[in-house]
Amino acid sequence: MAAPMKMAAATPSSWEELPEDLLGLVLLRLPSLADRVRLRAVCRPWRAGARAQRHKPLPPPLPWLALRDGSLVVLDGAPVRCAPILRHGFDFVYLAFDNLAFVVHADGACSLKNPLSGLTLPLPKLAPAVRRALDESVCYNQSYIRKTHVKAVLSSPLNLTPDPLVAVLVLEGNSVAVSACKQHDAVTISLTKATDIAFLHGKLYALTDHEGLSVIELEASLSELESTKGLAFRQCIADDPEQQKIYTPCQWWQQQLYFDRTGTESCYLVMRYLTESSGRLLMVRRWMSFPQNARLGDHDKTFRFDVFEADLTTIPGEWTKVESLGDQALFIGSECSKSVLAGQCTGGVQEDCIYFMHRVFDNPSKEFFGPCVNPLGDSGVYNMRDRKISPLLPEAVMGELQRKRQFLTWFFPADA
Repeated sequence: MAAPMKMAAATPSSWEELPEDLLGLVLLRLPSLADRVRLRAVCRPWRAGARAQRHKPLPPPLPWLALRDGSLVVLDGAPVRCAPILRHGFDFVYLAFDNLAFVVHADGACSLKNPLSGLTLPLPKLAPAVRRALDESVCYNQSYIRKTHVKAVLSSPLNLTPDPLVAVLVLEGNSVAVSACKQHDAVTISLTKATDIAFLHGKLYALTDHEGLSVIELEASLSELESTKGLAFRQCIADDPEQQKIYTPCQWWQQQLYFDRTGTESCYLVMRYLTESSGRLLMVRRWMSFPQNARLGDHDKTFRFDVFEADLTTIPGEWTKVESLGDQALFIGSECSKSVLAGQCTGGVQEDCIYFMHRVFDNPSKEFFGPCVNPLGDSGVYNMRDRKISPLLPEAVMGELQRKRQFLTWFFPADA
């Protein structure tokens, strides 16, 4: 009879010896950038193993929320432990967009900042361009130099093109200031009163409250465009005079906008956003109700969205209704709007949905000097399929952020 086989002695193993391929699988399943950073910080072997996985692209992490004081929080309400966007509260103001912050200093000087890496990119010619826009304003003067920036957009990520452009919509929407990020050329371009701007395929588009769309090509250098007087927006979709920003009960009754089924005499506020999505230019129409004689910002309640795609194959172009976002999800806000592939964001992002942030209040100073409206009260997730709205965050997280008395915007961290 053969002798029984001897079992090999079990070799003690350590978590430090976790194979690189398993580390890669774990990283793929972590939706939070903060969790990915914690994994890399466990020990040197894990940090080395995670570094070896960098040739395999990770899904984009879930977005964060940027607070007005410059701090960042993840969607579960936990603070992000990195340098805040701002270090000296009232010496700076900023607009968060994508994975950067557009920072305006006390003297009006502008820069781009990555709060994760600490990289700061000065834009020395942009402040004079903004000042030129203020000189042409009928309502504002140079004293508004720190408050005049409504929205900032980038033509492409900083690491993908030699010299991307940053465009800033200026108060009143009658001007946009554009600066090259590295060559530092900057120009001021007049336009018809715009409510939002977006880049697509090297072109800058501007949207009006009447849903008109204008475009300007910025493929040549800004200095060349200025010298050839080629700085002019061209209208590609005409304004529709029937489209308004505010509808009174009489107006919405005449236009058969029978949204209010409660019988109350509500007014309607319509916010319009412009964003690129998988090579398409989308306009998002957001319907909000508020009681008559109420001040905007106190009782606004979002109840519906309509999405349209710009069809520029005809002259003039037109808006075509979009019934579904497919596998995309839209994140909408006054300062930052972005389309993401929902399936690539591990955990939590639903496709064919619109994630919307409470609109920026008309008087932001009330955040610091008086009673403030609920900063998250009108935030939520709108499902394009069943037309229902669900809370943006769990109730406990909503309550925690509400106590901060600050308005929030989207921030999309880039994995290092």
